[in-house]
Amino acid sequence: MTTQVQQDDNLIAGEDWARADFYGLLSQLFSGKVNDEFLARFREIDRGTLDITTPLGFEFSELIRVVEQFDSKKINQEFVDNFIGVGRPEVMLYGSYYMAGFLNEKPLIALRDDLAKFGLTRDKALVETEDHIAFLCEVMRYLILADEPPVSFAEQRAFFQAHMASWYGRMADDIEAASNTDFYKTVGRLARVFFDVETQSFDFESAV
Repeated sequence: MTTQVQQDDNLIAGEDWARADFYGLLSQLFSGKVNDEFLARFREIDRGTLDITTPLGFEFSELIRVVEQFDSKKINQEFVDNFIGVGRPEVMLYGSYYMAGFLNEKPLIALRDDLAKFGLTRDKALVETEDHIAFLCEVMRYLILADEPPVSFAEQRAFFQAHMASWYGRMADDIEAASNTDFYKTVGRLARVFFDVETQSFDFESAV
């Protein structure tokens, strides 16, 4: 993305910061560019301080536990083996594949139209198209934190429902079913639970 987020602590609620942080976390994990500095921040978190009675708290705690067993090289190699690979990847991370059955189809065109409305464009240095889950998570993070102009909760909901809601569960299923996703099974479960929470929140707000 080429547009920078202008952040104002006085305009963004704590809950929205937490949402944005989770989207940023998932974007990084699904980028295939995890580094040791990023992992070190997890190792500083005391799992005992987390509320594991909620699905999201439990899965986040599990991620912290699993991080202890991996370094960045092993995680990034697992990413390549499962999500890039030679030929067709073991697991697809692209919305068009799940929504239309093929890459670079109509859902991608619709996504680009919606991104243009927010003044967002893809960095030409990126290999992945805009419907990659890492890119979409970064877009959602931007929509939450943007303040010039701010993006309403209704607009966030519309974007999520149009471009993520219908397929994230199937992606998570595929990640969990893959035979070699030792680390990413945990990431997939965390993503599913977080997106479920988002879905419930959006549904609740739309019903009010």
